[in-house]
Amino acid sequence: MLRRLAALAACAVLLAAAATGSLYVTTLPSGADVWIDGTYVGRSPMVADALSAGRHTVGLAMAGWTPQQVDVAIVAGQTTLSSTKLDRTGGKAAGSGTLAIRGVPVRAVYLDGVPVKPGKDGTFAASAGSHELAVRTPKGRITRTITVWPATRTDVVLSPNVEPQRPSVLAPADVYVPANAIRIDGAKIVVRYRNHEIVARFGETVYKVDGKTVDYAEAPTQIGNRLYLPLELLAALSGRADRAPDPR
Repeated sequence: MLRRLAALAACAVLLAAAATGSLYVTTLPSGADVWIDGTYVGRSPMVADALSAGRHTVGLAMAGWTPQQVDVAIVAGQTTLSSTKLDRTGGKAAGSGTLAIRGVPVRAVYLDGVPVKPGKDGTFAASAGSHELAVRTPKGRITRTITVWPATRTDVVLSPNVEPQRPSVLAPADVYVPANAIRIDGAKIVVRYRNHEIVARFGETVYKVDGKTVDYAEAPTQIGNRLYLPLELLAALSGRADRAPDPR
């Protein structure tokens, strides 16, 4: 009788052990504080083991991001994945992340129109938030809008099959718009004409056209007192696409 009770007790222990599972918690961005059923267990990404099978509540919190609660179901003998994208509480994202370009041979990289130099491992740091990425390859130029998450590495995978992009032709801006429509403040250029607004910067190839980001592949330049901008941009702005630039 005692042996039978001991065997039953051993079976109960084995059944109790088998009725647990594990939970792998990841967040974007990583580094969020994690609570399981009200108990603090660490920062994401992390693994919690020996959780009883059934429903559990995962709490996530990170400074500058909206706290979240996620219900998960633990299955005995299995690892459950909980992956959550956090939302900003407002304002710009803080911190920085890492970018890497994959899939194409890279000749030059521009972030928001500014050249950057990847490290030996092909990665480079970038501030958290949305950016305009431009990559020069042997076949042409590829542009993408990408998001950088703080304390997170993002691999940007590009296709090598791209059409070659010809550099923009620069033309004197005062041929297409009145001089009083152009304002230059240091490196910043603002053109307001016919209910349009162009914002650009010397040395950067990315332009803001009526709030939309456009990469014209060539940065604005100044020769003497004349401002030169991409001909395609000026023609669209003035509505005079058939007019050639002034050769003066």
